[in-house]
Amino acid sequence: MTEFYFVRHGETTVNQAHQFNGGLSNGPLTAVGVAGAQAVGARLAQHHFTQVLSSSMPRAMATTDLIMAANAYAKTTPVQPVNALREMILGDWDGRTVEELNAPEAIATYSHDPLAFDATIADRIHAEHYAAVERRTRTVIDTAFAAHPAGRILVVGHGIVFLLLLNTLLGRPLAEARESRILQNATVTKLITANGRDFTEVYRNR
Repeated sequence: MTEFYFVRHGETTVNQAHQFNGGLSNGPLTAVGVAGAQAVGARLAQHHFTQVLSSSMPRAMATTDLIMAANAYAKTTPVQPVNALREMILGDWDGRTVEELNAPEAIATYSHDPLAFDATIADRIHAEHYAAVERRTRTVIDTAFAAHPAGRILVVGHGIVFLLLLNTLLGRPLAEARESRILQNATVTKLITANGRDFTEVYRNR
């Protein structure tokens, strides 16, 4: 049995400004974001992780550092930055607000219909496809399970990344990904699997 703990990064200045916080935005953690990451660290302080996988983006790495600073086993736990866990690139939308974009129909499609977004909008705004994000992130988990089929793995990443990743791990099609809510900053979701294919959600902080 392998346990996966998924933690979304702490609040950033981009989140605070209600801007699109995609793969081309790199705002630092706010004071609230730091406190949230530290709270997760305190909660997981006695968890002996086999491996820690973090998106290589600065906000995720900063969150990982704060979590592991409180961990009793940090000195013997490998921490690996992973490019494939970086947030979905939103192209022309990255770092901008809904009001600045003034594109309600396109934003509604992005927020509710992944397949239509991939087919009609992603290329136009130079964004990554939902399907591509799902594939690259699922590969990370498949590789981690193969390496640690009886491990406890911490994964630190992003809102859209985890929306898609948890959706596919729980056996749901990409078309249904937007039916779930994006995880809040600095929250923990735990999934377990015995075979790397079938995952069960143990708990989720929203």
